[in-house]
Amino acid sequence: MWGNGKKTLATLLSAIMIAGTILQTSAGAGENIKNKQRKVALDDVMVTAEKQEMQDKDIAGSISVVDSLVLDEHNIRTTEEMTRVVPNLFFKTATSGDAFVSRGISTIDTSLYSPMGFYINDVAYPLSYMQAQALFDIERIEVLRGPRSTLYGKNSSSGVINMVSTPQGNTARAHVLLEAGAYNTFTTGAMIGGPILEDTLFYTFSALRRVTDGYMENQFLGTDEASDDQRFSGQASLRYTPNSDLDITLTLDGSDQDKGLDDLRYLDGASATHPYKVLNNQVSSSEQKNLGQSMHVKYTFDNLDLVSVTSHQDFDRNHIMDSDRTSSPLGVSCIDLDRESWAQEFRLSSSSGGFFSSWLLGAYASNENIDHDWELKHAMPALANRRLSESDADGIALFGQASRPLTQRLTATAGLRVDHSSASGSQAYTRSTGTTLYAEDLSDTELLPMASLSWEFTPSTTGYLTFSTGWMAGGYDYYSATSRENFAYGPEYTRNYEAGIKTSFFNNRIRANLSVFHTDIDDKQIREEVLGGGIGAWKITNAAGAHTQGVELEVKALPAHNIEIFAGLGYAKAEIDEWIGTLDGAAMNYSGYVLPWAPDLTANAGISYTHDSGWYGTAGIFLAGEQYFDAANTLKDEGYALVNLKAGYRWDRYDISIWCKNLFDEKYAQKKVKTQGNTLVEDGEPMTLGVTLNWRW
Repeated sequence: MWGNGKKTLATLLSAIMIAGTILQTSAGAGENIKNKQRKVALDDVMVTAEKQEMQDKDIAGSISVVDSLVLDEHNIRTTEEMTRVVPNLFFKTATSGDAFVSRGISTIDTSLYSPMGFYINDVAYPLSYMQAQALFDIERIEVLRGPRSTLYGKNSSSGVINMVSTPQGNTARAHVLLEAGAYNTFTTGAMIGGPILEDTLFYTFSALRRVTDGYMENQFLGTDEASDDQRFSGQASLRYTPNSDLDITLTLDGSDQDKGLDDLRYLDGASATHPYKVLNNQVSSSEQKNLGQSMHVKYTFDNLDLVSVTSHQDFDRNHIMDSDRTSSPLGVSCIDLDRESWAQEFRLSSSSGGFFSSWLLGAYASNENIDHDWELKHAMPALANRRLSESDADGIALFGQASRPLTQRLTATAGLRVDHSSASGSQAYTRSTGTTLYAEDLSDTELLPMASLSWEFTPSTTGYLTFSTGWMAGGYDYYSATSRENFAYGPEYTRNYEAGIKTSFFNNRIRANLSVFHTDIDDKQIREEVLGGGIGAWKITNAAGAHTQGVELEVKALPAHNIEIFAGLGYAKAEIDEWIGTLDGAAMNYSGYVLPWAPDLTANAGISYTHDSGWYGTAGIFLAGEQYFDAANTLKDEGYALVNLKAGYRWDRYDISIWCKNLFDEKYAQKKVKTQGNTLVEDGEPMTLGVTLNWRW
């Protein structure tokens, strides 16, 4: 399969170059003098992922920016689809929890948290369940690869994703989206925004509704809605600027999702089925709700900016799942998760020159409370159990970062964060033999430095060297703990060494960014068998050391004003350096094995063309290399290639298009897991077709 993918990539790349040449020639031949004089150049990209506004080329690190135009051209509707245009970023989609995987750094399958920080308008969304977002009215998504804990703190040990909504202003605007696709999929979106009082008070309201039957069929229950998904999300914001110095934005956002979870099917054994078919006797489903409020205040005085970000979130998830994934009524597992969090951050920054070309100082405080109820109801009372857990965590941090020109071309940047986290947790573990109570406190104080050097070879070419650190906070095992000894686990640490170059050619018509990196991972959080504990006895420990190293390349070109060619390549070799664990009751040395949940290669390439008459089209391919789903590297996906096409027409305020995702109906696995000697697999999405209508004002 992967061999076919490589051939497909080579063919598509050749076709892209030929098409680009032909289209450029034909476009040039048909242009009038006005068009020939039209400027053709890639726009400068302004970002805020470093918590100060700057151009992406000035960041001494690997960054990708996916703006609203890219989201529209590729018909990207979710965060999972967004990762397919960003090298070395992958989205793990699984019934046990979604998560971003950057540069091969993944997390344990049942972890509530992701090592990739995820922020929407400066507000953290740390739970893996919260990171599968629907995308609508987004100005840009900034992806910083490599540890970013100096500025962002815990749980940003592999990078940070910063998502920015379209800002309000004096220009009134509106957008209506209507979309229909395969498997009875319908999406409706609406946005309206503009001034209430010019230059002073502005509003934005947006809402998105998506329903689908999904592509899984439960043959035992006779339903083709085994993976149905009904989701509503909305956001309302009010911006107040009484003068040129003060800017206040209040935001209310929320989502409500009901989703079928009958995605895992057996590859072998008596319950084996064909792709996209299951035989569960119990309907598996989840309901997930999130409600958040935030206030962003910016005050400018003299040459300083003072920023305050206050946020509160309530998140609830309930799900019921067929525990054995067969037609036999053996048991179900039920989860009830409630999370409430508060966070406050203050930042003071300047970029006015002086001894430092720019600097930033900040303080951060947070509180998080989680109530977690996990129960296995089983036909055999001896196997039934329940874990009622509660945890309360506090965090406080001081951080700073500054840049200093050493020469006319050489700039040094250094930063440091002091991050303190404390938590208390308890669990009541109930079996047929009785209830066991235990509790554990956690406390960690981390120093998280970073340093970089940037050298401007020419005005259009900059090189950099960067050292950065990250940490993934310790936590509690809500699912498999049996005693105080295995209820809690400690932090995981990353140290990253990176070199890169950012350049542009031909009057900024071609832009290319290249980076190479090596990241050491200490005290890796892993899930392993409890020696002598029997079937299903697991624990989470900090038993492993690992590393990942690789390369990233992004290229974007404008051969003509209406043609864009793009390509990205990410390679990450993530290996275990040291880990002596247990497999099937015997000692196992995992050293040299590949970390699971991380494809070694991600790549994308394609071309977009817009004719002056209004017709347009986009063709692209996404490649994922081989990945493993277990530490012993026995469960594997060989890799796959997804080809996507879109064609449409724009006129006045309207835009209508038809599209196809996974054109060749590539079969691939999103998850594999062993249970009772058999293998379960979660199928990737098959070919889908659809039509989209946009109206913008």
